[in-house]
Amino acid sequence: MIINTDAIVLKTFSYGETSLISRCFTKYNGKISFIIKGAKSKTNLISPYFQPLSYINIIYKENEKRELQIVSKVSFVQIWTQIPLSLKKVSLAQSILEISDFTLEKNDPYQNLFNILIKTFKIFESRILDENIAFWYYECAILSEMGFMININDDSFEHGSIALKKNDPGYLTIQKLIQGKLMDINLDKISIKDRKDISKFLYQKLCFYFEGFEKLKSFKVIKDIFYEVE
Repeated sequence: MIINTDAIVLKTFSYGETSLISRCFTKYNGKISFIIKGAKSKTNLISPYFQPLSYINIIYKENEKRELQIVSKVSFVQIWTQIPLSLKKVSLAQSILEISDFTLEKNDPYQNLFNILIKTFKIFESRILDENIAFWYYECAILSEMGFMININDDSFEHGSIALKKNDPGYLTIQKLIQGKLMDINLDKISIKDRKDISKFLYQKLCFYFEGFEKLKSFKVIKDIFYEVE
């Protein structure tokens, strides 16, 4: 079967002396691994498309017996021009890629989550909202789209975890994130303490539902970003 799908490149690494393997979150088939043969050749024109964060369209002939699919044709859907200019945006985007790669199962489609991922990166690109809000929104989407309920009244986690108090800024922000009311969130009115609480609350939920999530390296890099006051 010939598959034509948009995709976000999650991770790309070397394979042998001349090839690359690229894991992509595709719109219609979920996480798929592709082999790009001869990608390291100086005359190869396909490898630039498979840099992490690239938003591409891929055409390939699906072979269910193969772990690695072979690309027939690839093109850019959109080139991010603003994200690479900001260390904050790059750091948050890389963390989103790592989260997606870790939580997604291969060949398990999540079309709505893919659309939310693209929406998140477009927010980063346009800055119509603060990147922190978009990042929190994607964390909520990972949980909800994969069937895990976010109960903001849940105080059943073990000692030391974050329990949000009803009607506090952190509680109300999480509520708006769940409802998708991003434009109603004003980051300037959220204190450093509340930003910490929101981040820790979502992080503990992800750790609870996804075994080994706490080992992801990107969270160590972005931790302080959420506590900045610009």
